[in-house]
Amino acid sequence: MKKRLLKRGEGIVNTLLVVLMAMMFVSVCLQVFFRYVLESPLSWSEELARYAFVWISFLGAAMALGKRLHFGIDYLVDKFPPRLRAGVELITNCAILVFVLVLVAKGFQTASTAKFSHSAGLNLRMDIVFDAIPVSGLIMVYYLIRQIIGDVKTMTTHQPSPLRGGDA
Repeated sequence: MKKRLLKRGEGIVNTLLVVLMAMMFVSVCLQVFFRYVLESPLSWSEELARYAFVWISFLGAAMALGKRLHFGIDYLVDKFPPRLRAGVELITNCAILVFVLVLVAKGFQTASTAKFSHSAGLNLRMDIVFDAIPVSGLIMVYYLIRQIIGDVKTMTTHQPSPLRGGDA
């Protein structure tokens, strides 16, 4: 049940990423066509592409973190025994969790402040754009807690984490 719910959530986020990528691609193509072929640029397309890119960046970072695909130099850590590696990953994940919790808190604060401003081209409430920060941050918090639990289990049971290597 829990795994099905997790897969469904990941599927929703992945679908949203695909839709946002398609929106960004189409809006950029339209902008190029209207600007250079029709010589009458659209006022909203660049803004739509930029805001889609913001959401893609934050949601993509959350999904990468969940699959442990985020940037890291782990050449040395990969040579450690499983318990020591889990200890290093535990410390790293706890540090990232603290950062992400601050990001979520400040993201909610920024989004609530931005709800009174609107974008120029789309007349979109800016909190919709800034909501990418706390939404993706909450997804990251979920994945980090799962990874921390896996690291603790590895340290206590002497078995490699099942979440290692993109299986989160």
